[in-house]
Amino acid sequence: MRLILLEVCAGITALLFLVMLAEIVRHRARRRAEGTNNVAAMSEYLWAVVPWVMLTACALPAVRLIVTGH
Repeated sequence: MRLILLEVCAGITALLFLVMLAEIVRHRARRRAEGTNNVAAMSEYLWAVVPWVMLTACALPAVRLIVTGH
């Protein structure tokens, strides 16, 4: 049961991450059409990834405990 809940949470998290990145791409395309694209795309994407990496790093110990069954 715990693994099923873990997989559901991981799926929701992945979906949210993909939606966030898609919205960044869509927003950048809209700004490019307006001619106000002055921020480097790579830096914007990296700053979007940083909180997700931090969240993953914090959650990994709990995931290990759930998977091992302790």
